[in-house]
Amino acid sequence: MTFTVLLNVPRKPGLSPHEFKHHWENVHVPLLKQLVGYDFPLSHTRHYVERNLPSSPTSPMFGPALDSSEIAAANTLLSLGDVDGVAVLTFANKEHYERFMGKLADGKKRKAIEKDLESFVDVNANRAVFAGETRATGRDGGMVGWRFVGSV
Repeated sequence: MTFTVLLNVPRKPGLSPHEFKHHWENVHVPLLKQLVGYDFPLSHTRHYVERNLPSSPTSPMFGPALDSSEIAAANTLLSLGDVDGVAVLTFANKEHYERFMGKLADGKKRKAIEKDLESFVDVNANRAVFAGETRATGRDGGMVGWRFVGSV
């Protein structure tokens, strides 16, 4: 059974969304891979919050289409939010996650990851949710997801 961690990641004040994304993609993830090696998650998916909402046709899933004033109001509300990215880290199991975190708790590695996070994340507002088992449904209606065989 996979073990999933969801992170709501706010960018550091004063950093542009472009700088935030660039650092996360080109500095943070490679550093994380270097620090934990084989215990890197099975996947580390990053979603970046879209601040410019498009208008959309009416749909039962999203409700009626927004007019330009509603889009502007929604963007204003979103800009007050503290989440700029969402990360989904998927591990083979809870033990895999614990090994990953154990490596990051090591003295030099801990200092390196803390310094890196402080350079692009508002660490005081960073939040995690432990989702445990992950399931997804594909277009064909079948289950999609990790099926891990072997040890990590």
